[in-house]
Amino acid sequence: MALQMNIPLPGGIEHSNGYVRVVDVRVCKKDDASDWFMMVDVAAYKDADSRAAKVRLSAPDVDKFKFAYAVSDGASPADAYAKLKALGGIFAGATDV
Repeated sequence: MALQMNIPLPGGIEHSNGYVRVVDVRVCKKDDASDWFMMVDVAAYKDADSRAAKVRLSAPDVDKFKFAYAVSDGASPADAYAKLKALGGIFAGATDV
């Protein structure tokens, strides 16, 4: 699974119809805190061929995300994709591929 979307790149340019893929999902809680959070690491690719070849784009705006998390929430990649799409902003209009 991946999201197809316009990817913001350094220098203020944008790559159209790139691929964004969740590469890691972690659920964490700091030792002195009571709240859990979900960390989502994302990789950006030019297209499906680049994704298959594992050639990433440098896209700091589409890199790591932190979400509030409840123990009853899911922590799968599919849950991470849903949270990313719900962010809106740069993920507004992203489609599943």
